[in-house]
Amino acid sequence: MRTKLLILCLLTVSFAKSQNLLQNGSFEQFTADAPDSWTIIYGATSKEETIKNVGTSSLKATTVSGNIQLKQEFAVSEGVDYTLQFDYYIPGPASPLNIGSLSYEITKVSSNGSVYLDAPMAPLVNKEFGVWKTITYDFKAQFFPGATSATLATYFTASSMYADASIYFDNVIVAKKGTLGTVDFDKKTNPIASMSKDEIKLSNDFKNSSYVIYSIDGKAVKRVNNNSSETIAISGLPNGVYLLKLNDLGTSVKFIK
Repeated sequence: MRTKLLILCLLTVSFAKSQNLLQNGSFEQFTADAPDSWTIIYGATSKEETIKNVGTSSLKATTVSGNIQLKQEFAVSEGVDYTLQFDYYIPGPASPLNIGSLSYEITKVSSNGSVYLDAPMAPLVNKEFGVWKTITYDFKAQFFPGATSATLATYFTASSMYADASIYFDNVIVAKKGTLGTVDFDKKTNPIASMSKDEIKLSNDFKNSSYVIYSIDGKAVKRVNNNSSETIAISGLPNGVYLLKLNDLGTSVKFIK
């Protein structure tokens, strides 16, 4: 059987992505130019494999008639504190030709019974250009007696005075509050530059990093405390799912050999 190598999801904390209530939150799956599981209300979209923050691709959204809007629905439980977290990138420098406004919101779509969405009003994003930025937003659904379920939706809206202005989205997560972690992407890049069946090549920011590789059941299968190489040998590992933990990065990288 031919060995298949795939980086499943980069920069995860405590399996936060496995707890993500959204589907295709890192925009790895597309049908033509449309991201699977997402609804594009306004604008045009495409898969972007060069400008990305997590995984192998991001969503490039481009204004049509000055607007972009996308959404995804998800189900929530009663009285649980949740966090919406997402990364965005607007090409720089700041210019009237670029995105003029960016906003996001959580809304109630339907419920079985009375449900109150307890959340502060999401402000307009104070945009930054030319760097990946992370936004977080906390909310909760309060169920009244008789309510048994609720479906919410997350919306992202951007606009410009000009046509063909673009914004990129990546790593969109809705999960229980406290399960998410963030990395300063102004200083850090994705730790895996490339992979083969025999080795992992680290990106420049992580060369010579000490590391531990864990099997999916949490057992340490390889540990190097004084790594002096830009590569990590994995030829001796059986095929399977693993987590790579670098000593100077507070998150893990899940990969399949």
